[in-house]
This record gives sequence, C-alpha cells and structure tokens, in this order.
Amino acid sequence: MRGSSRFQVSGFRFQVQSEEKSYFSATPQEFHNGQAHQLTTANLLSRAVAKLTEHGVPNPRLDAEVLLAQALRISRAGLYARLQETLAAESVDAFYALLRRRARREPLHYITGVREFWSLEFKVDPRVLIPRPETEVVVETALRVLSQSAIRNRQPAIMDVGTGSGCIAITLAKEVPQAEVWATDMSAEALTVAGENARDHGVAEQIRFLQGDLFLAVADKQGGFDLIIANPPYVAQSQLATLQPEVRDWEPRLALVGGPDGLDFYRRLLHQGPTYLRAGGWLVMEIGHGQGQAVLRLVQEQPDLSQSRCISDYAGSERVIVACRVATCVN
Repeated sequence: MRGSSRFQVSGFRFQVQSEEKSYFSATPQEFHNGQAHQLTTANLLSRAVAKLTEHGVPNPRLDAEVLLAQALRISRAGLYARLQETLAAESVDAFYALLRRRARREPLHYITGVREFWSLEFKVDPRVLIPRPETEVVVETALRVLSQSAIRNRQPAIMDVGTGSGCIAITLAKEVPQAEVWATDMSAEALTVAGENARDHGVAEQIRFLQGDLFLAVADKQGGFDLIIANPPYVAQSQLATLQPEVRDWEPRLALVGGPDGLDFYRRLLHQGPTYLRAGGWLVMEIGHGQGQAVLRLVQEQPDLSQSRCISDYAGSERVIVACRVATCVN
C-alpha cells in the first residue's frame, strides 16, 4: 500500500514513502529516550554500513567512513582513534543527514563537494561531471606530447574542449606553467565551477574560460593550438539506462551522452579540430570502453592527421586516442 509517514528526530522532521524503510535503525522512541545519543562511532559505522548495503551502495564501508569524518570535521584516520567515543546529538543528526543522501544514490563526491584528481582537490557538484581516476591517463599523454621537440621550445597553446570542472585544464596549467590555456564548455554553470577551481589552485590568470560549443568561442584561433584535449560525452544513448544510478540520475546528461552510438562528439571534433592545430600539434581524446577501433577509424579518415594510436589505462582498457597534425610530428 502506498502512502507516507512522518517522524520526529532531534527537532527535525522527515517524510518517507511507506514502502521505503527508514534509512537507519534508530527509532523515534530511541531518540526521545536518549539512547541514540549514546551511540559510539563504531556503532554508527556498523549501522551505516548495513543500511548503505541494503540500498545497494557500492563500497559502503568507505562511504560511511568518509561521511562520518565529514560530519565530525575530522580525517578518516581520526575516526579510528574515536571508535569507542559517544557522539553528540548534533553529530549524529549531521551524519544521518549525509547518509540519507547517499542512500538515495547521490554520488559521494557531490555530498562531500570535492574530488581528488592528480593529487589536487577539485570542487564538484551536479553542475559538472565528477573527475575519474582514468582521466589522469589523458593528462599523462598530454604532458608526454607537450615534451616533444616540436612543441617544448615554445610557449605552448592548449585548448581543453568541454572543460567541466576544469580538472584537465587546471592540471596542465600547473604542470606547464609557461603554457597558455583556453578552456571551453557549453554550460555556463560548469564554467562557474571551473573558474572557482582555477582560483583555488592559483591558475586563474593562466586560463581563459569561454562558453561555446566546440571551437565556436575560439574561432579566431585557427591554426593556433599546440594541443587540443577533450574528455567528451561518449556514452551511447542505449547504454544510459545500464549505468549506475549515481551516474545516470545525478551527473549532467550533456557531459555523458554522445548520441545513438556515443561517437557524435568525436565526429564533430575531428571534422573541425585539425583546422585549429598548428603543424606538429597534437589531438588527445579520452574514449569509452570498447570505442578504440571505431574512433581510430574516424581519425584515420582525416587527411590532416597522422600517427594516430590508442593508449590503454592501467587496467588495460583502451582509454586515449592521440593523433598529430601532419608536418614535423615527433613520436
């Protein structure tokens, strides 16, 4: 039977669907008679892990620890020094509020508001895609081609297409401080997040953030970039329903879906991109699982690109396609 119920917890009211169990085992009576406020850190973690597991959350122990550390404003390591401590009512309430969000499959990094990438901390929220560890291979590849003799002796001009949180552009700006970086995105909201991250990392003056589709915002830079880099939307429309709820239901669709076969962005980028590369400049693109050969074929159809190849990540999955603008390319 469908319906709803309300209950009181330490001065806060919550409404849940009747077919959806309370996320946590403490009952209203336990809160009223003070028992819930005698919970230790260890007790809370055990309850949280059980309930996150019940809701299908991957890595429930890790997530419970991260969220409890956030509620207590301490490090995860600090939790283990406090396992037998009884927590204050305010801390219990704060922890439960975070856990309810995670039980609804909101991504952990949207709840904490940060994501580490390249050992740097980036602000993230539902306006931007959450940076993935495998995207670090894109940065590694970009740094490798930037070190080639055709580029390293000049101040490189870099373009990050679809910058999102700005993690790629900002990382490259920090790693190559002499570089000039342009970063574009269709989403003004994403650019706001990227700008905040650039300021946090001290590279705001080095990066020009511009709103526009592909190269629209840099039309006057034809033939002017040494490196064009992109982590495009590459999920096929038919695959969207198979993604984890954290991705499918929370991350921006614009940054995920690349058309019926997931390759729409690559077709457009490869059609326009060579025009914006200097001779000897490089194009570096992240790809999705199993897309290596399809994207390579698209690259090889472009007469202005050469030396195309596919690079795998540390798990052995095809992850990056790289190609050079013809004339004086160096391996």
